[in-house]
Amino acid sequence: MVRKVIEEKPIPLGQVHDLLKIREETGINYVQRVTAQHAEKLSRAAAYSEEVIQTLKEEFKLPRILVVQLVNVNPKTPVDIRVVTGDRLSDDQIEQLLTRYSEFIATLKPTIETDEESKDEVEEVKEGFEDL
Repeated sequence: MVRKVIEEKPIPLGQVHDLLKIREETGINYVQRVTAQHAEKLSRAAAYSEEVIQTLKEEFKLPRILVVQLVNVNPKTPVDIRVVTGDRLSDDQIEQLLTRYSEFIATLKPTIETDEESKDEVEEVKEGFEDL
């Protein structure tokens, strides 16, 4: 069956994981399973909600793809933001974005993993790459 692409839209890893989890019930292939595992390990419970993405997009006039990458990176320093955005934002805007994103994270605090759990995830990912 030929499928037609209706819309393409960048989505954060957390959303990828959720969608593949739903799809898993009807059966997924190997590539989709590996993608789901990757998304599960690297996604941030942090803030992949559409509200966060839309707010950052509108406030800082950034393309959706950059905002999605910022959410995937889960920035903690201005350097993290600069790597993703390049020269699009001034230093003041970067500080404002970091503050704004941190506010979103603070409201979602109960759902976010602790730093120790994040370190464990990084180790798991490193171990996973050794298998390849």
